[in-house]
Amino acid sequence: MSTRHQDEWVKLAHPDEFSVDNPANAPDGRRNRLVRLDRDSPRFSEIEQLFINGWRHRKKVKAEVQSIFKVLWPEPVLEPYLTHRDRVQTSVQAKDKRGNEKLLFHGTNRACLLGESSGRVVLCVLKQCYLCSILRSSFDVSKCGSKNAFKRFGHGIYTTSCSSKADDYVSNISESASMRVMLINRVVVGKPYKRYRNSPDIIAPPAGYDSIAGEIGWDLNYEETVTYHNDTVRPAYLVVYGNKPQAVPNLRAFIQTMFKTPLVS
Repeated sequence: MSTRHQDEWVKLAHPDEFSVDNPANAPDGRRNRLVRLDRDSPRFSEIEQLFINGWRHRKKVKAEVQSIFKVLWPEPVLEPYLTHRDRVQTSVQAKDKRGNEKLLFHGTNRACLLGESSGRVVLCVLKQCYLCSILRSSFDVSKCGSKNAFKRFGHGIYTTSCSSKADDYVSNISESASMRVMLINRVVVGKPYKRYRNSPDIIAPPAGYDSIAGEIGWDLNYEETVTYHNDTVRPAYLVVYGNKPQAVPNLRAFIQTMFKTPLVS
């Protein structure tokens, strides 16, 4: 059996952790794109800690993680990412065998109420909902940064290990939204080219490098990673965070409790 056919057989026999075809992702027989993590699971604790450790803005109050959803992908969308990751791995020889893959944050617009509760897992079709657009087909470099005229390292896909920095780009268009949501993405960093000064004319990393690493120093207070084509990134988790609104007490129930007597209808 050729090496290529061996690789294809392995992928079929052992689907990726984030594949909808992985039996572990559909214990009840359903194939949802978003699967809520059990709060008591080790993976929930791992992702929650990643979010907490990444909250580095001292003047920002740390928000509580309310829920975390795992993002699943159909093979036709996932496969180009995995192929790119394998290709990068052959050049960087990363010890983790995943092309120096990292989990990094990204904040964007949400126009719907996706993630506000365990039942809100269906992607909307609202044009202004960048979140659902990304979750439907992943990142599109041609659309990235459309909200901001200034692009520190050119036109690319921006991610960061700093959750509080990504929070700066999170916004709710719907007035009914009470939580905030943020993406955690698998990013093939490969061999990063370090930059300490703004370089808005960059269109790709230099030859021999796979990404741009914006380092803390002259122009940055918090680091960021930039890649320049679509198959370098795939969303992995959706983090729902914030402080739950206080429940408004029911006046009728309050009076009944206080006076221990039913009210006349």
